[in-house]
Amino acid sequence: MPSPRTAAGAQVPVATTLAEVVATDHARIMAAVIASVTDWQVAEDAVQDACERALTAWTRAGVPANPAGWLVTTARRRGIDLLRRAGARESTARRYGTAVDRGLLAREPEHAIADDRLRLVLTCAHPALSLETRVALTLRTVLGWSPAEIARSFLSTEAAIQKRLVRARAKIAHAGIPYRVPSPEDLPERIDGVLGVVYLVFTTGYADPGRAELMAEAVRLGRLVRELLDPDAPERLEASGLLALMLAQQSRQRARVGPGGEVVLLDRQDRSLWDGDAIAEAERLVHEVLQHAAHRRRPVGRYTLQAAIALEHVRPQSADATDWRRIAHLHGLLNRLDDSPAQRIAWAVAAGRAYGPRRGLEIVDGVQDGESSYLFHAARADLLEAAGQPADAAAAYARAAALAPGDAERAALTEKQRALAGGSAGGSPGGGPGR
Repeated sequence: MPSPRTAAGAQVPVATTLAEVVATDHARIMAAVIASVTDWQVAEDAVQDACERALTAWTRAGVPANPAGWLVTTARRRGIDLLRRAGARESTARRYGTAVDRGLLAREPEHAIADDRLRLVLTCAHPALSLETRVALTLRTVLGWSPAEIARSFLSTEAAIQKRLVRARAKIAHAGIPYRVPSPEDLPERIDGVLGVVYLVFTTGYADPGRAELMAEAVRLGRLVRELLDPDAPERLEASGLLALMLAQQSRQRARVGPGGEVVLLDRQDRSLWDGDAIAEAERLVHEVLQHAAHRRRPVGRYTLQAAIALEHVRPQSADATDWRRIAHLHGLLNRLDDSPAQRIAWAVAAGRAYGPRRGLEIVDGVQDGESSYLFHAARADLLEAAGQPADAAAAYARAAALAPGDAERAALTEKQRALAGGSAGGSPGGGPGR
């Protein structure tokens, strides 16, 4: 079979085709190979070897009709060979070696492949592993990121990431972490942990414009997790809610940073730059969740409520048309599920817009340990400014700027503080820390 061709008739390089296959099907490939050889490091080495062999074989004979299946079969053969050479797990080698020789492993039903991928995702995000390790292992094993790519995105070193991955695989192998889908009673908690890993990847990219690629990868991972869950499973509702939340937030990405790298607050963003398709998909997902939850009398989770809030921000054609009372109401519902400092701060900002700055200050002053959060001081500054207390607002902006995690946030807050100190407002009152 010849190499695939573009619309213009030119051949697509084999390396490009291989990269696309790995990017699309890495989870499927790794899950199938791990399920066969049972050793995570051997599986990873085998998949890498299969990719290297593909470059030669596909260039010579053409890209196969099922390139992902070719990689799975080749990697499994290589994995069995590595186990045999090492003299390890002889029963596994004998069992799967015979199956590979007979070609049986190339003809698994699709539902088995889906189950393997779900097992892979759940194992990578197992609560016995540290949160940082779960993220690194998920990016490496499920999405196919190289250790160097993970290190760049998380401001670490490749050596440190390699060590973390090695320790994770060793713990899976020797600490009895099961490679399976948990029981129905344990599944909700485990899926919640997986969604937490996905959202952490997303928020890491959202917080730093220089790492925006993490948002796209989190959306891709969120889609995978949602697709692997039974459509009637309650856990799928929150997976849909998280996907909607990420799409709604990512839709504003092109408008969030100005030409000079400065942060553009939500009220000032050019809405023509927002991604309408992403917003529409998020709307459909939230509608689907709400309809399903109402029909089955199931509660709506925190990700779905956050998605509904995000959509209230991106739905209007202008900032002035924002329904702040609706947003404040949704935040009040969300606060019953999540009374975290960040959530209460967001609720305070919305309540200040909806019912006046004094109401917002009442809520924000109830935040525990708020003094250490730049968002706490930014929200208080915004509310104090709206309440007509410019001196107190300027001091709060200065405190927020001192605690800000990035240069862009620090510059925006400092600008507001200087504008107030100079006797003029830096933006419309009640502009909020939202971006």
